[in-house]
Amino acid sequence: MKKTTLYAIGAGAILLAAVVYFVISKPDAVSGATAWAAPPASETVSVEALTATEDVLVDSVSASGVVSGINEAVVVSETQGIIRSLDFTLGDSVQKGQALLKVDDSIASLNLQRAKDQLETAEIELRGTERLAESGGASTAQLTRARSSMSAARAQYETALKAWNDTTLRAPISGVVSSREDAATVGNIISAFARVARIVDNSAFRVQVSLGEREIGLVQVGAEAAVYVPSALGEEEISARVTAVGEGADPSTGSFPVVVSFDNKWGSRVKSGMSAAVEIAIAEGKQTVVVPLSSVLRRNDRHAVFVDEGGKARVREVVLGRTSGVRAEVLSGLEPGETLIISALTRLRDGVSVSSTNRGDSGTRE
Repeated sequence: MKKTTLYAIGAGAILLAAVVYFVISKPDAVSGATAWAAPPASETVSVEALTATEDVLVDSVSASGVVSGINEAVVVSETQGIIRSLDFTLGDSVQKGQALLKVDDSIASLNLQRAKDQLETAEIELRGTERLAESGGASTAQLTRARSSMSAARAQYETALKAWNDTTLRAPISGVVSSREDAATVGNIISAFARVARIVDNSAFRVQVSLGEREIGLVQVGAEAAVYVPSALGEEEISARVTAVGEGADPSTGSFPVVVSFDNKWGSRVKSGMSAAVEIAIAEGKQTVVVPLSSVLRRNDRHAVFVDEGGKARVREVVLGRTSGVRAEVLSGLEPGETLIISALTRLRDGVSVSSTNRGDSGTRE
């Protein structure tokens, strides 16, 4: 009989411990204190308090991303052949249209000359046929065939000209050569569509960050932003602006892309690929009563706070809005100017006598 009792007591203790652990460890930013409906105690409880005040809960949105040039281009070969000359190296500044690499063009030159000769012949034949047609010496069918031959010869010439032009690889944008493939060496055979280099326009930079659905509505194109690139500038703040806001979420992450851009005033110190932290100023928000999350009590889906009414602790059920860090919006249930109790919450019951020490305003950021 004693052994059975001990087992029962032990099982009850384990169950109680599990319930306590669940309540304490349940992931929620608000307090787990829920005993606001119990009978009042007789002693006076010393508490700390804040004056409930209104504020904008969030004035900026923080995110992180990677710096990239305002424009970047991968240089790709459009032909195949032996590299005869190479006119750039890593770190060079290049201009749009500048020749970077030359592939052997002997065959391309021959094809171009032949196509040019054929085009000139077709043009002469067409002019002759047109004159004959005017005097009735050539039929409409003959004129049509001459025009078709000339068109075909022009198409062959344009194709040959492009093939010849492709033997010279040119910079698609102005910028700095940020990478060069090892295969881009004189004497090597390069294949079509092979990557040769990457060029970064570093006259300005951009950082793309990802924001959640609760944050994206707070951000607008043109909003001011602060960018930090610790590896290059330490704690120096870079003034930037939001230049693009995604209208749809990334299906794989559910986040929304936002692009922040800024001019380059630091030469080569800031580089594409560096990590950056971004703070974006949000559109002017509506002021609401803001309280510390630690002052909020929870019972199931209900929330409440204690206020000091004439020396008595009174329970106020509240409706919470957004939370940010250690603060929360109170949408209803607490008015500005009321005295919000923030300490000794587990000792309080509705109607308990309290002695409050005011520590400031609830809307003040910590």
